[in-house]
Amino acid sequence: MFSNINIILVNTSHSGNIGSSARAMKTMGFENLILVNPKDFPSSHANALAVGCRDVLDKAKVFNEFNEAISIGNINIGLTVRSRRASIPILEIDDFIDMILLNSENKFNIIFGNEKSGLSNQELLKCDYVMTLPTSSKYKSLNLAFAVQIVVYELFKKSKYKLFKSKKLPNLASSKEKNFFIETLISLLKTTKFITEKNHQSLTKKIHIIFNKANLETDEVNTLHGILSSLSKYSKK
Repeated sequence: MFSNINIILVNTSHSGNIGSSARAMKTMGFENLILVNPKDFPSSHANALAVGCRDVLDKAKVFNEFNEAISIGNINIGLTVRSRRASIPILEIDDFIDMILLNSENKFNIIFGNEKSGLSNQELLKCDYVMTLPTSSKYKSLNLAFAVQIVVYELFKKSKYKLFKSKKLPNLASSKEKNFFIETLISLLKTTKFITEKNHQSLTKKIHIIFNKANLETDEVNTLHGILSSLSKYSKK
């Protein structure tokens, strides 16, 4: 039922959180676990806390690089508790749930950061949306496995009622296709000196945000690649 949804844990420090997350996932019907650069995995501690959900751990995909891990999906949604200055679209939890359930033909990556530091600014720039779980203003930091449990529970619960408010999305380009285009564009803009050492950080951030907001389809990305190729050939004449 949730085969189009990947739960991605990034730079997880405590292997027990991986095991507990696997258990949280399987009890709600989720099986696709992706790990990015975990500190300790495989782990007997993770196995112990998975409690009957060892199969989720055994099938987990492990990557060293964040970009490689998210290339599997079309839409990246990062969870964060910190306010960010970058203009990444923010989803309320109800809209977050509705968007995913209404667009089952797309592949979603739901991304959780390190227990202490969360997702880095660079990792968040690769996200199409960010979402914060509502908590008390006195203390906002949830345990990683608890956060996973809340998200998968809300998805499981809402899937039973099928009352959605969000708009249906088109068939979007994959993260790999989109990020390859953005990297090609940035490389070309460096060649033309539009991006310099002085403005590199601010402009690359804006470029990522602009194209992540665009919800590009595969044929649109291919068209943009064609435009870049044409401009690149022309500039070399």
